[in-house]
Amino acid sequence: MKINLITIGSLNKDNQKIYDSYLKKINFLANINLIEIKENLNDNIELKIAKETEAILSKIPKNSKVFYLSLQGKQMTSEEFSDLFVEDNLTFIIGGSNGVDESKFQNKIAFSKMTFPHQLFRLMLIEQIYRGLAIKKNIKYHK
Repeated sequence: MKINLITIGSLNKDNQKIYDSYLKKINFLANINLIEIKENLNDNIELKIAKETEAILSKIPKNSKVFYLSLQGKQMTSEEFSDLFVEDNLTFIIGGSNGVDESKFQNKIAFSKMTFPHQLFRLMLIEQIYRGLAIKKNIKYHK
């Protein structure tokens, strides 16, 4: 199974250690492909969103089922999230701080109605990916 993570920006050193600890656990279950896109620093927010959306779309692997992480997405339990891991090629997208052109994405997932910092959210996503895979593979982790 191949799981792609497309994100705007990168993690700081401390958060990278936590991310890497989950990545090490996941590597026995799936192949994670991280694609980091540099944040567009344009002061024009509409242009910034358009450029970042375009950059994200250009990085989506062919034949991948795509999920954009959005406040307007569907909330689900960890068990429901684990049901996504029947596909062989999944892509999860974390947009920039100003969001993306959401009309370009059909499948949207919301972790909460709350807003989270990008650094923390990437850690939450990688943890939920591990949890979902553990549920699917009957690994004792999810309670």
